[in-house]
Amino acid sequence: MNHPHKFKAIVIDDEYPARLMIKNLTCNYADVIDLVGEAKSGNEGIKLINETFPDLVFLDINMPDINGFELLTKIKHQPFIIFTTAYEQYAIKAFETNSIDYLVKPIEEKRFAQSILKLQRFVKNNDPYSDLVQLKKVFLELQQAKTATAIAIKVGDKFIFIRLEEVAYLEAKEKYVYVVTVENREYLSDTRLTEFEETLPGNFIRVQKSFIINKERIFEIHKYFGNRLIITMSDKKKTRIKSGNTYISEIRESLGL
Repeated sequence: MNHPHKFKAIVIDDEYPARLMIKNLTCNYADVIDLVGEAKSGNEGIKLINETFPDLVFLDINMPDINGFELLTKIKHQPFIIFTTAYEQYAIKAFETNSIDYLVKPIEEKRFAQSILKLQRFVKNNDPYSDLVQLKKVFLELQQAKTATAIAIKVGDKFIFIRLEEVAYLEAKEKYVYVVTVENREYLSDTRLTEFEETLPGNFIRVQKSFIINKERIFEIHKYFGNRLIITMSDKKKTRIKSGNTYISEIRESLGL
């Protein structure tokens, strides 16, 4: 880091108005942010990061050549990241990377100010026992793994990370999804079950419209009426889940039945 209170920063976004918006917002923080460059594509951004070694990158996610997440796997230097995008559905994935914050366009001044405060707190508390440093360590581990190893759940102003091996199943109820661990702790998420289905690794399978299970946490399986199955999970409550008719073939193939 160049200076404990000033961050050398760049902005990467394929849209000129978005780059201009970030530049205008950073003008109010000249004592904190030194904006040294901008890039209008992902590949141009990679080159700029590897040449300038910024402390901070304001990074768009949707770009025509490569997206922001792909960019992070190709850089030699790891700056702090503040994601900027028009699409909220990327929030979970954004927090699986070394990101400080996630801003949805158009970015409000008040929300931008909160991001800068987060960044400053992160650095100020940079000691081995700091919760923020531990959070950064988790971010880096997740990024290096290249595939999801945890589910991020927003609790108040913070994100907690639930390791996938601790998850027994996910259950959709009304507008929310409950992430349930083997210890039967429940965490509420507003991410849809279909989004989890798209992002979770192969050991998580959809068994009916309301349930995704961790097949490594299955205790036993019994046949049920109409070719369906009753799957008992290995959580403390030994939760029993009936499979849905439309998922039978995929379940049998995935479980080798």
